[in-house]
Amino acid sequence: MTTFVELLDSLKDELHARYRSAFWGTSLIAILAVHWKIVVFLVIEKPSATAAIAFVEANATTMSIAGAFCFAALYVTIFPWIEYWLSKVSSYGIRARNDFQFRERERNNNRRKIIAQSEESIIGLEAKNKEEQARLSDVKLANSYQELLSGEYFTRWLKDVKNGAINSSLINSIVNYLNKYDSIEGRFIDADIARIHQQFVEALSTLHSAISDTRHHNDIAKQADLIRFADGALKEHQNYRQLVRSKLGV
Repeated sequence: MTTFVELLDSLKDELHARYRSAFWGTSLIAILAVHWKIVVFLVIEKPSATAAIAFVEANATTMSIAGAFCFAALYVTIFPWIEYWLSKVSSYGIRARNDFQFRERERNNNRRKIIAQSEESIIGLEAKNKEEQARLSDVKLANSYQELLSGEYFTRWLKDVKNGAINSSLINSIVNYLNKYDSIEGRFIDADIARIHQQFVEALSTLHSAISDTRHHNDIAKQADLIRFADGALKEHQNYRQLVRSKLGV
């Protein structure tokens, strides 16, 4: 005698071969779900074909089968739309989240740029302040040096040296100048000014030595050296003052 399980396996293979559409598959699932008592009875009791047919006739009606088909038709028709709208909502949520994350990254990047620009501006301002402070320090030092040389009198005194006239104020100015240069606060910050000024200081030092030597030894050759050293100091002073006026405006 053929059992119901064998009959069900044969039916399953037949349905799988013939009905692969969504409607038929859904209809089959709906029929089995509506008639779950029949399924449970057949699986657990494993009745004979005659008993199985009798149980099916007692528990299955035309209305229940038609309802299962109607549900399958409704499901096959509506579910794609539901799935479509769910995917739309899901994709919208994903896009919204991605857009939010993108905007957050943009805001963070903008904040980093603003912070970097602010830091760069601060560094730039600090650099400018240091440059300005250095310039003001050099201006103050240049004015101080100029006062030690008694302003424009120094140039006139150097010219007088060539005529054999050595002013005592010139000697004092040179000594004070050299002493200040040897002090801690006597050096310029600007590299170009410092270099030219050092050349002028060396010329002053040479001139001072020549003046001291000439005062003790009245020699024509030494007088010629004195004039040459005075010309050198005058030239270096002019170069130094020209650069100071160009860079510092004093």
